[in-house]
Amino acid sequence: MSVQAQEQQRHQWLEAIGIDSWLPRAPLPGAAPSPDWVEAFSYPEAEAQWQQDSGFDEGGDQPPSSRPSRPAGPRIDTAALLDEPKQPVAQTPAERSAAEPTLAEPRTAEPQVHAPVRATKPEPAPRFKLAFLVRGDLLIVDSLPPHQADGFSRQHRRLLQGITNALGLPADAELSSPFMLPWPMLAGKTLNQGPDEARKAVQRKLNNTLAFTPEIRQVLLLGDAASQWTIEQETEFDALQGKQLELGEGRRALVTLSLSELLRLPERKAEVWRDLQPFRRDPGSDLA
Repeated sequence: MSVQAQEQQRHQWLEAIGIDSWLPRAPLPGAAPSPDWVEAFSYPEAEAQWQQDSGFDEGGDQPPSSRPSRPAGPRIDTAALLDEPKQPVAQTPAERSAAEPTLAEPRTAEPQVHAPVRATKPEPAPRFKLAFLVRGDLLIVDSLPPHQADGFSRQHRRLLQGITNALGLPADAELSSPFMLPWPMLAGKTLNQGPDEARKAVQRKLNNTLAFTPEIRQVLLLGDAASQWTIEQETEFDALQGKQLELGEGRRALVTLSLSELLRLPERKAEVWRDLQPFRRDPGSDLA
C-alpha cells in the first residue's frame, strides 16, 4: 500500500470515529515543507476508492459497522473567508437608541480626576536600649545609652546586685541574665519603626515577662527610656522620679535613675536610695 493510500485510510478512519483532520493546501510562511503525498491528497474520497486501496470489496469480510458512514460535507473555502470583509452586527432600534446620544440629552465623557497617591513617609524611629532582668518577684527595666555597644556591663550587674541586696531580696534569688531590647531593631529607613511600633514592642516584652514569671509584684524602671516606653505616661521623667505607679493585678512600678547615670555620677546614689524606700523588704539593710 502506498503512503498516500495509507494516509487516505487513516483519515477515513479518523472521520469514522468523529475526528476531523486538516492538511495544508498551500505553503505556509515559516513552516516546514509538507510531504509529497499532501499535495496529491484528496479528502474525502469515495467509498469505492477506500475499499480498493484497503483491499476490501462489497463481498468482503469487513463488517459494515467498520466502514465510514458519515457523509462528507461541503468543502470550506478558507481563502474566501479571509478575503471577505467583516459585516457589522445589526442592532435593534432599542439598542441603537440606547447606544447613540440624542440631541436633547448630549452625552459627553466626563474626565476622571485622580488625586496623586503619595507614599506615606514612616515616622522617624526613636533610639533607645532597654535591659530586662528579674530577681525573685522584682522585675528591673534599665535604660542604657543606645550609642554604646557594650550594653549591660559587669559594672552594671555589680551595681544592680548591690541595689537588690539592699532592698532585702532573698539571697537565694539570683539575678537573671539581661534581655536586651534595642530600638530600632532593624536597619532600613522605609520600615515603620516609629514611636507606636516601639511602644508595642516594649509592651509585648513586658507582658511576656509578666506572663512567664507571674510571681513578679514589683517593677523597677531605671531611667527615662524605661519609664517612657514601658508605661503610658506623658509626664516628664523628673515628675515621675520616686513615684509609684499601679500596673494592675496588684503590681506596682517605681521610677528612678538608670544604672549608667549612677556609674557616671556616683554622688546621685543617695538620691536613688531615697526613691527606693517604698520597695525595701528589710528596713535594717543599707545600700551597698
